[in-house]
Amino acid sequence: MSASIITPTKLTDAMVVSSTVPETDFPVWTAGTFAVGDKRIMTTGIHRIYQCQTAHTSTDSTGAPNLNITGTPPKWLNIAPTNKWAMFDEKIGTISTLASPLTVVINPGPVSGLALLELTGRTAEISLKDQTDGTVVYSRTVDLDGTIVTSFFDWFFAEFAQQTDLTLTDLPSQFFNGELTISVTSTAGNVACGVAHVGKVSTLGETQMGATIGIISYSVKQTDAFGNLTIIKRQNSKRASWKLMIEKSELSRIFRLLASMESVLCVYSATTEPGYEPLILYGFFRDFNIDITYPTYVLTSLEIEGLAQ
Repeated sequence: MSASIITPTKLTDAMVVSSTVPETDFPVWTAGTFAVGDKRIMTTGIHRIYQCQTAHTSTDSTGAPNLNITGTPPKWLNIAPTNKWAMFDEKIGTISTLASPLTVVINPGPVSGLALLELTGRTAEISLKDQTDGTVVYSRTVDLDGTIVTSFFDWFFAEFAQQTDLTLTDLPSQFFNGELTISVTSTAGNVACGVAHVGKVSTLGETQMGATIGIISYSVKQTDAFGNLTIIKRQNSKRASWKLMIEKSELSRIFRLLASMESVLCVYSATTEPGYEPLILYGFFRDFNIDITYPTYVLTSLEIEGLAQ
């Protein structure tokens, strides 16, 4: 099992060619009079939803929500990304959702990896053209049915299990003007994507047996003097600890790579083999240690913290 990291390509407005998700959550902000609770969106370069906190009148662009989120009290509160850009805002828990299909076309430049997280749907289709409206050079269709069938009873009666995370690490990266199309479809209900992360794939070594994955819960459980339990539901995050074996000749490259990604959100994967989707994490590494064990190979330990979700 080969571990890898997808370092991010930051998507700009110009890179997002089209999307079936409309950016019509609320009216686009223009100067005017606003009441407490009014919501407006800022689009070009911002793509956020703002809620009015103080009744006021804006007469020009200096009153834009993104410029008036401070003060005592602030005039606007930045509450969420727009539905269209939720999948591109680099956060867990903000999700683009609509009736099937969810299809986006982007020109991200040369990329070799793609991660789609917090998916809802039955099928994900990914294709890459060598240029805008060019020839398809890569195509992949992934069934998002994660149901495990071990018996005839399961075949007929097991509930559908959604595969929520998907990574592809084999995109051809030689196309500087490539056009990448991502489509999530379903025959019933809405489809959704929480994170669409594209970038460069780099190998981190061979994952050794004993890799661990777990969840840290931030929920609060309180018991009063009479034994009554109250649970305050909060977010949780993944934690992983992997042992990797790498060739000595790769040591400097991997060390420099991880040092440069020390506080950068990346997608880490212990393997791309089916059935190991929990070993996909979107976050940052907490600790990286090298054990110079053998003449031609070294052992490394990598601890990763996923974003709260």
